[in-house]
Amino acid sequence: MTDFDLAINGGLIINSEGRTRANVGVRGGRIAVMSEAPLQARRTIDASNRWVLPGVIDPHVHFALKQGQGDGAIMTEDDYQNGPVAAAIGGVTMFIDFAIAPRTRPPEEFLRERIALADAGSCIDYSFHAGITDPDPAVLERFGHIIEMGIPSFKFFVTYRKWGFAVDLGFLLDAFQTIHGLNGVACIHAEQDEILEYLRTRYASQPDLIYHSRTRPDFSEEIAVYEVVTLARETGARLYVVHLTAGKALAVIRQAQAAGLPVRTETCPHYLAFTDEIYREPKGVLYTMTPPLRPPGNREALWEGLADGTISAVSSDHNAFGREVKERRPHWLEVPPGIAGSEMILTYLHSEGVAKGRITAERMVGLISAGPAALFGVPRKGAIRVGYDADLVLFDPHAVRVVHHEDLATPVGYTIFEGMEMRGWPTHTISRGEVIVENRKFVGSTGRGRFIERQIDPAPAWQG
Repeated sequence: MTDFDLAINGGLIINSEGRTRANVGVRGGRIAVMSEAPLQARRTIDASNRWVLPGVIDPHVHFALKQGQGDGAIMTEDDYQNGPVAAAIGGVTMFIDFAIAPRTRPPEEFLRERIALADAGSCIDYSFHAGITDPDPAVLERFGHIIEMGIPSFKFFVTYRKWGFAVDLGFLLDAFQTIHGLNGVACIHAEQDEILEYLRTRYASQPDLIYHSRTRPDFSEEIAVYEVVTLARETGARLYVVHLTAGKALAVIRQAQAAGLPVRTETCPHYLAFTDEIYREPKGVLYTMTPPLRPPGNREALWEGLADGTISAVSSDHNAFGREVKERRPHWLEVPPGIAGSEMILTYLHSEGVAKGRITAERMVGLISAGPAALFGVPRKGAIRVGYDADLVLFDPHAVRVVHHEDLATPVGYTIFEGMEMRGWPTHTISRGEVIVENRKFVGSTGRGRFIERQIDPAPAWQG
């Protein structure tokens, strides 16, 4: 008899720092041994001709999101059951969602409510960012309690002021100082709200969907990033700019990093793949998100940022509003922003990044596994090492498939990647030693995911 629960033999292990041929033995949900010799276990998987990767950590998702208020409010098509299932099929073994507390709710109370929903539904491990929308200085006193919950990252908006989400720079100054003292991270949605609202009012009568992009210009992101980088410089707070879209803002972040500031950013596959010309297509209404897709030239800048390390992570900003909801509100001022994407992070980044020579496989793992784990203080995940959680993906780098929404698990009725031929697909997803996806079919159980308490490690992800 063997004392291993699972053995994965014959695969090529790829971590962010390198690759090796080794066989993996799992016991009690963690990696127990990495051996040159094949291993025996209660269950063995032959991973010959495949890669063994750390599970993807998606640090930016929105499951079971309600947008709007009253009778006009709409919900995303997925929740904490089917959303994580679709993500797992794509190789995701942990997500960090956003608990955006309404101004009328204490943020800790709202966090506990969302944790309970995820605990009951999710098939994979999870955590949350604390979304802060109330600019009352008294809210700052709650940050320490949120940190004690194992949630050291805080989300702020500097846009959507008319919807009650935005906070002003004065409050952010105090918030950054508080977060710095608590060893936390400030996450920012960066679009300059006054410019957006002025342009949206000015062009409200225009019917062309391209105005979804034109009224949220790239320089509005640049201005907002410059402002929050300045606050990070003055307070010493760690700053993480979410869903970066454009070269202008990337240049501000590159300059901040060169000055040694603890400023990091992420981008998303759709910003790497498409320009705002897609809004001129008949189905363009399906592909609205905020910030919007950008004019030509920005994709190349983002790929450069991935390759040179300026961009530290790739997330999905998964926000699964369905086809029916999008198409019944065709005007660009009314269509709900957001697209599904967690299921496609790994395959897209390999197909368009690794397979085309833009980045290495090791860099890919850094962007979607090791980087998110280090930046957000996720313990024992993001790498294949003895003692780490056995969150693993078996990946066939040679498999080629054409993307069709009917073949995906996310229930929105479309995908922005429709018709694209992609190379490299996950075959198995393993969460804490349990095979939950086999040959791209979900075989696990919902509600088995665990809330992961996090604590930011000051080195090395946030140094320099």
